[in-house]
Amino acid sequence: MNQPLIDFVRDALLRGVSRADIANALEKGGWSAKEIQAALDAFADTNLPVPVPRKRASSSPKEAFFFLVMFSTLYGAAFAFGAMLFDLINLTLSQPGETVSWWIQSLRFGIAWTVVAFPIFLWMSGLIARETVRNPGQRISPIRRWLTYLTLFVAATAIVADLITLIVTFLEGDITLRFGLKATVVAILAGGTFLHYLRDLRRDEVAPSAAAPGRASAGAKVAFAGLVAAVVAVVAMGVWFAGSPMRARLLAQDRQRVQDMQTIHWRVEQHYRDKGQLPASLAACDINPSTFIERKKDRVTGEPYVYRVVDATHFEVGATFALASAPEESARRRYSIGGPESDGFWRHDAGRRVFRIDVARKKR
Repeated sequence: MNQPLIDFVRDALLRGVSRADIANALEKGGWSAKEIQAALDAFADTNLPVPVPRKRASSSPKEAFFFLVMFSTLYGAAFAFGAMLFDLINLTLSQPGETVSWWIQSLRFGIAWTVVAFPIFLWMSGLIARETVRNPGQRISPIRRWLTYLTLFVAATAIVADLITLIVTFLEGDITLRFGLKATVVAILAGGTFLHYLRDLRRDEVAPSAAAPGRASAGAKVAFAGLVAAVVAVVAMGVWFAGSPMRARLLAQDRQRVQDMQTIHWRVEQHYRDKGQLPASLAACDINPSTFIERKKDRVTGEPYVYRVVDATHFEVGATFALASAPEESARRRYSIGGPESDGFWRHDAGRRVFRIDVARKKR
């Protein structure tokens, strides 16, 4: 607000000039109606002989901390919640040949973000609401208004981008159920955020002095309960799709076993190329740094990995697995760590599994 204008209005009120005369004089001075009204509203209309300034919003570090934490956790929870819904849609409506392991990993990150950020957002929102009851001027805090308008901008940008993507996809004739559900998710999250904070701003602008929250209305309580229930339900679905932490741990252990056997496979083949024969044991590979095998035992159970020479050009390597591998895991392993024979070479069931490898095979 313009300080010279405020000083003029205060001096005029101090001299007993009426508000109407002050407004007329300022209008002739070139000030806009909005600026004039804002300057007059800076002082309460009382019967005292001196102007009484209205309480103005403060910008204390405490308020900045509260609002920054609240809005940052809002962004984090909203994006993580949307990403979780996207992953659940992809997993539910997966296409043939698609690898779901990335979606499972992304789903776990979304669950973690939501479980951490959403409760913090709710806690900070309640804390700010209680603080606002004690200090109504906080509702017009500059930090709060800046971050609210930034949130409106982000939400509006998401809505516009969603509409543009929807139209382009429609024109390309690529409308599918999966795409439609994702577009709906973006529209609901961004639209709901936009409408909530836009209504909040309008209420403050219309009657900032009377905007202090009291007891929540029944509609607000229902909306809050619905939001919490929706988040809990989606997180529960995500946990079900992602699997239990114990299963994830066992899968990670099985992946490590496959990687160890792959390393054994590489080192044994290198020994064959160097010496012209297969090593009698894995320990025989340790004579050369290029064929040294660091892990000859299962790091979980401590059991040695299976290694057996079948004939001059064939050997077997194996391990005991905790779980059966998923089909997409086998394909992913082939392209990431190299299957020696064909797609799904490292596919395995739970229990002991031995793979036979031909060192004289033709490279593809």
